[in-house]
Amino acid sequence: MVNKKHIDIVVLGAGYGGISCVTRLSRKFRKRQDIRIHLVDRNTYHLLETRLHERAVRQEEITLPLSSFLSRRPNVVFHLGEVTLIDLEHRRVELDFGISRTTEGAARQIRYDYLVIALGSKTNFYQIPGLETHAFQLKELEDSERIREHTERMFAIAASETNRNKRKEYLRFVIGGGGLTGVELAAEMVARFDDLSARYHIDASEAEMLLIELSDRILPSLDGKQVLRSVEAMQAMGIQILTKTRVTGMEESDGKLLVLRQPGDPIPTRTMIWTGGIRISDLIRKSGAKTGAQGRVQVDRFLRVINYEEVFAIGDNALAINPSTGNVVPTAAQFALQQGFLTADNLYRTIQGKDAKPYHPRVLGEIVSLGKHLAVGWTVLPLGKRFRFLSFIGSLLKRAISERHVLLLWRERQNWTGHW
Repeated sequence: MVNKKHIDIVVLGAGYGGISCVTRLSRKFRKRQDIRIHLVDRNTYHLLETRLHERAVRQEEITLPLSSFLSRRPNVVFHLGEVTLIDLEHRRVELDFGISRTTEGAARQIRYDYLVIALGSKTNFYQIPGLETHAFQLKELEDSERIREHTERMFAIAASETNRNKRKEYLRFVIGGGGLTGVELAAEMVARFDDLSARYHIDASEAEMLLIELSDRILPSLDGKQVLRSVEAMQAMGIQILTKTRVTGMEESDGKLLVLRQPGDPIPTRTMIWTGGIRISDLIRKSGAKTGAQGRVQVDRFLRVINYEEVFAIGDNALAINPSTGNVVPTAAQFALQQGFLTADNLYRTIQGKDAKPYHPRVLGEIVSLGKHLAVGWTVLPLGKRFRFLSFIGSLLKRAISERHVLLLWRERQNWTGHW
């Protein structure tokens, strides 16, 4: 037990890991007036990041206002701001409210007894020349809005363009990265091409979608047969898949953009969306925490930051190891949720003077949307068997998983003592 008037638990980030951790903490400590839980995020909403590709195409609601389900949690204090400093040695974090530094109170320090780092990740452009300057990314709500508006703008401009080559540039869309995000976005976007073509009186066959992947296959989390079926489905949609192709840069020439690649000639386009990798904020590395691949924090088997037992890292931030395989746990929402719940349980046990429980990830499956009405993937059945699919049922299953997460949060809002 910490001997002080209040025990302050600070959770940085309201993504899947952070929000699941705060939700469970607030319930477990509902009878403890000496426990204060602080949630820090730069947005006033929880973003359903696994559905960003949907928002990039249509007006889907993919956010939940934090105030709606934190209002009945008197032991949770929400801090709106950007984390600018994590000082592990002195147990404090610093926030910037995003307003003028000359304004009194623009920055704030929060001291903690326990800290949970769940800040998510950023797009990794791998220092490829011109890529960060010219390419779109898909990590935030604003990114999806920009892509949706830009896509329609390209069709609108192409409708009155008489130069055939320029017209092709406007209607050629390139996505870099053949992982889950890139594939889902490509499938969603081509499904919208027919609508936009009809709206602006354009022959639908003129619109092109190119998906570029460095390795020899897309969707590394699926088995070979499922990848083959996915490729066939995507090619039937009109998506051109270029594997074993490296994006080497982007440059502007004579008013047009060129995507440079090896092998192959430059691709003239007005739209490049990069989904080729993630990195963790340098803020975490500068905190003094030991980091590994992609800048992820090295943690022990309880998800505690090495050398700092009062600090936990979860989700994309944690370089967690699966003890059953010895492999690094992937960055995925299902693991972030599990880690958030476990960290809340371990904080509760620690403050109660009990031993923490080690992390054992549960792999529930992998589902990849191929447009609004089709999905490919697998899920775990009883007795550990896998059920594989490429069907409309798969899309329903993926939506059900997303809705279950939302329903659990809303249930907690209505019922303080609800069970998980």
